[in-house]
This record gives sequence, C-alpha cells and structure tokens, in this order.
Amino acid sequence: MISHNQTTTSFGWTGKILHVNLSDGAVTRLATPAYSDKYLGGRGIATRLYWEMVSPDTDALAPDNHLIFMTGPLGATGAQGASRFVAAGKSPMTLPEKFCCGNLGGYFGPYLKRAGFDGLVITGRADRPVYLYIDDGDVQIRDGADLWGQGVSAVQERLKNLHGNATRMITTGIAGENRCRSANIMTDNEGSATGGFGAVMGSKRLKAVAVNGSGTIQAARPDRLKELSQKAVELNRKDPMFLPFNPDQVWRTGKSGCFQCGLDCMYRNRLQTASGQTLVRKCQSMFVYFPWVAGRPDLSSEIAVTATGICNDRSLCTMEMTNIIQWLNACHKAGVLAEKQTGLDMSQLGTLEFFTDLADMISRRQGFGDILAEGLLRAGETLGPEARAQFAPEVSGVGDGATYSAREYLMNGLLYAFSPRQPIAMLHEISRLTGLWVMHRNDPKSSPVSNDVFRTAAARFWGHERAWDLMTHEGKAQAAVKIMDRTLAKDSLGLCDSCWPVMISWHTPDHVGDPDLEARTFSAVTGMDMDDAKLHAVGERIFNLERLIHIREGHQPLVDDDVAAYNYTEPVQTVFMNPDVLVPGPGDQVLTRKGMTLGKEAFAAMRREFYQLRGWDPDTGVQLPDTLDRLDLPGRADQSLLR
Repeated sequence: MISHNQTTTSFGWTGKILHVNLSDGAVTRLATPAYSDKYLGGRGIATRLYWEMVSPDTDALAPDNHLIFMTGPLGATGAQGASRFVAAGKSPMTLPEKFCCGNLGGYFGPYLKRAGFDGLVITGRADRPVYLYIDDGDVQIRDGADLWGQGVSAVQERLKNLHGNATRMITTGIAGENRCRSANIMTDNEGSATGGFGAVMGSKRLKAVAVNGSGTIQAARPDRLKELSQKAVELNRKDPMFLPFNPDQVWRTGKSGCFQCGLDCMYRNRLQTASGQTLVRKCQSMFVYFPWVAGRPDLSSEIAVTATGICNDRSLCTMEMTNIIQWLNACHKAGVLAEKQTGLDMSQLGTLEFFTDLADMISRRQGFGDILAEGLLRAGETLGPEARAQFAPEVSGVGDGATYSAREYLMNGLLYAFSPRQPIAMLHEISRLTGLWVMHRNDPKSSPVSNDVFRTAAARFWGHERAWDLMTHEGKAQAAVKIMDRTLAKDSLGLCDSCWPVMISWHTPDHVGDPDLEARTFSAVTGMDMDDAKLHAVGERIFNLERLIHIREGHQPLVDDDVAAYNYTEPVQTVFMNPDVLVPGPGDQVLTRKGMTLGKEAFAAMRREFYQLRGWDPDTGVQLPDTLDRLDLPGRADQSLLR
C-alpha cells in the first residue's frame, strides 16, 4: 500500500492512473484495479488502455493519439531489476503507423509511483509549449516556452533547478519538437524508448514530464521479498560486458544502476574518457558510430561514445542513425546519391564533425535531413528504387530488422513476424544463451554454459525437449510461445530485460536459473497467489489483445505474419557474439548455421503450429471465438476482427 494520499489497501499498486488532456487542461484519475487483475501493469495495462482509447484511424501525430506511460506492480518496492516502465501509443515510426511499445528504466517510473500514480495517459494538444509537473499527487500543466528548443541535458538541468535535484523526468529533444519520426523519449539517466514517441510528445507540444515523489510503496510480505531479492542478486552475479574501445581512450569505471537495483547489469556502463568526460552509456547505443570510428586508426574511440551523447541530447534513435549512416555509405559507394544532394562530405565519415552535421540536419529537418527525418522506410519511398536497393537487412520500421534473425535462430522468425518492432527483449533469450555457450567453448572458465547446460536451460524455459536444437524447426513454435508470454508478463511487472529471466547462473549446482522467481516475487509484493503458469497466462492474454489491436489497424493474418525476404534468400555469414554462427549439437558436438537460410517450408510449419498452440485457426491465423472467451478479451463482440 502507499503511505500517503491513497485510499486503496492493495500492495504493489498505488490504485490510480493519471489522465491528462492537454487540449482543455482536464486532469482526471482512472482506477488501476479496473485493469490490474487481468493485465498486471506496464505493457498489459497500457495495451488495454490503448484498445479503449485510440481508434484505428487515429494518426500518430494527431491530438487524439494517446501517449501512455505505465509502471509495474513491482516498481519502487525493493524488488530487484523492477524500475522499468512502458511507453505506448500509435507509433509515427512504423510504416504504416500502428500500435507500438517502448520500454525504459532508470528512476522516472518508480518516482511516478512514489508520487501516487501507477501510470500516466496524455492526450490532446496544448496551444503552446508546456511541461507536466507532478508533485506527490499534485498535478500541474506548466508553461514550457523556456524549455522549447533546448536539448535534453539543458531541460534536465533547468527542471532540477526549478524543482530540486531529486526531480526525475522524461523529455524529448529538438528532434521530437520537429516531429522527426524516429525521435526518442529520454529519461534523466540516459534511458530511451524508440518508436517515435518523442515525435508524439512534440506533436502535443509537451516538452517534458517532471515528477517528485516521496511516498513509500510497501510489500505485503517484506521479509519474503527481501529473501527473494537477495536470491535474485546472488543468481545474477556476473562479469560486466566487454567493451571494444581503446582502453587508453575510453574505459569502464563501473555500472550505472537504476532505482533500488543491486543486480549486476551488463548494459548500463559508467565510462571515463581520456579528455575527462564521465558518461553513462548502454547496450547498442554505445556503438551507434563505432564501426566508422574504428575503421579510421587516426581517430579516437571517444568520438564513438560522444556520438551517442549527441543522439541522446537531440533525442534521435541510435538504431535508426546507425542504419542511416550505413545506407548513406552504401549509396555513396554505389553512386546513387551525390554529395551535392545530401550536403554531406562522405570523406569525413568517422569524424565527430560528420556525425554532428548529420544529427543536426535530421533533428532540425534541414535540407536532406528533412527527408531522413521521415525515417528510412519513408525516405526510400521518396527517393525511389535505386536508393531502396541500398538498404541493409537491418533497416526496419522500429529497431534493427536483422539482429539475431531467423536464419541463425529459427524461432526468432516467429518473434519478428508477430511484433510491430524489433522484439529485442525476446531475441535476447536466445542470443544470450547461445553467446554464453560460445564463450564456454572458447574458455570454459568464462561461462558455465556447456552443451548439457544449454539443453537443460532451453527445455526448462522454452517448454520443449527439442527447443535446444537450432538445426531443426521442431519445438520452435512452443519456444516462441513461451518466450513471448514470459516477455509480455515481465514487461507488465516492470522487470528489466538485462537481468530477467534468470536462465543461467554461475551460482547454482546445474548452472540453470529459476523460471518461477518472477512469480514468487510478485506474490511477495502483492500478497496474491501467483505461479509461473499463471504469469504466462497473463502474457498470453496481453499477446492476444495486441493481436486484436494490430488486426483492427489493418494487419492481415498469414500475409503479414511473415519474416523479411532476406531470411529466405541471403545465407547468414556472421552473428553478433557468435561470428562463426555456431550452435550446439548432440552430445558435445558443435555445429554451424553459417551459409544457411530459413526454409520457407520450415517457417510455414512453425507458423501453423504456432497458430494451433495459440488457439487460432491454423488455416487463416484468425483468433477463434473460444480462445477470446477463454482469455476474457473484448474482441469477441466484434465479429469483423474474426474473419
């Protein structure tokens, strides 16, 4: 329960969701319990709110799009790795525009709960730049004129000066203000959510949301929660992520944790540079410009991590920026785009000046940057087939379209086919396990994942005794179902992809983690009965509701339930963390998928089995009425969605 301004007696949730209409200034509150029983929080409740509030013909940048931020019931309770919150709405980045989610960590989500709210829904459009200030239950729409036109770091400094150093916030940079379709939402701890939600903020003339919260979120069984949190910390202990930067130029000084989190995080790094910069960098964003900097021995690695900061301050998606640079370089080499047309000196690729100029022209929509600000997919439509022909497989609507593709890890074809964006949290389940196995092969002391451990973990977490065999499609549909449902439930609890699920541990006798730990933690926080099967059932409900939304917005089963064509035609040559595309075989054998593609018949067989496991019509991919009834979903009443 909440220690202030609360009428609810539930543990884990505050009981209220804030609803703000920027068009008329109305501030209302929704009751969380109306949604939490079936959808928990986070992604689940956000999806249900979207279903109720956003019509299928709404434009992403129109006032009636709703920008939804939802925390999970574990946030701010002391549960480990539970600081995440979800941003959801109609995405301007996808083509066509459709429902999409992003996921952020840091401090904003927990502080929103400490201020008395499980979530925040924003609709309408202000008649001037504004920001939202939430202070322990008090909500104000404030003038944001002096913040407009400022970068993310300047906004953060200004809001902390106004409201105190404890203030936490989300904001967007000038790319969001100018409605660049790939503009991010940024937190004050270098967290970001792709999907173009920064552009949605800009379209609403909402520069930032600042929050101060001093409440305490209590657990129903605090001693049990403490015990489980200690177990999570112990099971999760591991070495930090390897960084490929020149250690004389950029080096790691430690991790940069999120609120109340003591887990070992591979992705959030605190860095020091030779010039004296102290930076927080994480995961893919660290490497947005790295390949081109590393390709020039005369340049410092510091340029690469500085480039990340340039994206963050302007709120540009680093995945989109990487793809833009790769595409520009390919066009230059093919003679498709002249430097006079782009305004870029390609001989300077790799320098800080080149990256800064590119970021500025996109975020300010200047010159050729105005075309790029519409996103690469739309730029390809504008510039024609020769330009589109230079796209790498990585180019997709939201995220990277070729990372851990179906060519190397077969079940990933289903993960991509049923997501409107790169399903990176799902992809990590396969790539991490495989990466740890590759590390063990190279040096058994570096990882405990032998062939036997790989097989045991795969069977336990993916639900099929043949799920481990990456040379056959057998068991991959079941694995995809388990991965999807677990991820959606995890996103609804507010748990971090960096640490959850705990599939592998250096500190258990068999080196396999604990698939029930999330459910037991939920029970300790809320006092409610939960196990792994029930948690997966919630994930199944959320997945099916997302499916209803996508169909309502024009998704065509069978036709759109497919992977990008390159998976069928272009043999895989290398994979991040697994350059030789190795996979475990029977016994201690080592096999490789290098040079292989995804077979169309194999994918069709996986997809048909997936439909059957989901309780959908195996011939059409349409959800059956009995399935919607079983899951108590709203689409049953709309027969047009079941055709």
